[in-house]
Amino acid sequence: MSRGLPYYEETEFQEYLLSRERLELFPVDRILNQLQWTGVENFLDFGAGNGFFIPFFYQYRPEGCHIWAAECQEDLLDILLQQRVKQDWADFSAFFVERTEHPLLPEWIPPMDLIFCSLSLSTFANPALALLGLRRSLADGGRIVVLDWEKVSAPSGPEENLKVSRTRMEYFFGDAGFKIQRSLKVNKYLYGFEIVPDAAAITPRGYEQTT
Repeated sequence: MSRGLPYYEETEFQEYLLSRERLELFPVDRILNQLQWTGVENFLDFGAGNGFFIPFFYQYRPEGCHIWAAECQEDLLDILLQQRVKQDWADFSAFFVERTEHPLLPEWIPPMDLIFCSLSLSTFANPALALLGLRRSLADGGRIVVLDWEKVSAPSGPEENLKVSRTRMEYFFGDAGFKIQRSLKVNKYLYGFEIVPDAAAITPRGYEQTT
């Protein structure tokens, strides 16, 4: 890292997000083919970055599904909005979300049927707090998909010490009141989970689901 920035704010890493090296490491079709798209009317890419996955979402979304993108870096948000015009993305909205350890999505967005978190939760000191914030914006029956780095050396991406292991991430799910609905098959460098709120879990005061 340079200038004391987190790795995900480094220009070099942001360029990597749209690189061939990343595409080789991320089996996009294998990942998105495993998602349950039926009935999804509002889909959120949380921590969308510079939009790596968004063109692929359009190949899978049901007709009329609105794609939302949340991003905490203003320069990346500008890229997303520019791409919206350049690529003529229909049913697309991008918005700024403040970078805090317990982010809350704006109240004006609709409840989300599916929230996609790719490489975003591992950037939080406590991913459980981020999940608690996302839980408030889930629709009834809504799901969260988490895709993140296995804590192993990989051909590209951040250093191993900057990753959150699968086991530790599972702990954060439980701590935030979620349960694993199913695991996704990705590769040895990435893990994927579909998680849902656990009705039997106790949610910390102030993070109750609202309707």
